Amino acid sequence: MSSTLLSPRRRPSIVPLRAAPRLAVALLAGLSLAGLLAGCGEPAGPAGPPEPMTGAEFRRELVGLPLCGKPRTGPLAGKPICTVHHTDGTAVLAGSGIVAQGRWELDGDRVCRRDAVDTPDLRRCVRYERLAGRRYRNSDDVEFCIGPCP
Repeated sequence: MSSTLLSPRRRPSIVPLRAAPRLAVALLAGLSLAGLLAGCGEPAGPAGPPEPMTGAEFRRELVGLPLCGKPRTGPLAGKPICTVHHTDGTAVLAGSGIVAQGRWELDGDRVCRRDAVDTPDLRRCVRYERLAGRRYRNSDDVEFCIGPCP
């Protein structure tokens, strides 16, 4: 799966922002605040090789925070989006006029996601790695930062 919760096999349960204005405003306001607090606009640190993340590191460092970037492929290619993985196993993707809900879980060092209405066999798993300057990348080659990216 790209960094989205969208399943390639079925139509996603995407809610246009105009259909859920209070949810969208609250979610995006929270994402903006979290991005400011996380210091996503800091200058990049020295470049180095990517560091693979374990599942435990993903849970400790990235769960509950907005992971924001622009997928290069898939239905959201080129669109700025943020995904928040909540501690209860739910996930929310928001941006570019959409809000999508899904489920996530760890499978070893892989983060597996699926659309909220999909069965577990339709989940898609990716690995994450740490880059320089508080940036990250998943195994679908989507780079992102914590909070809205500068």
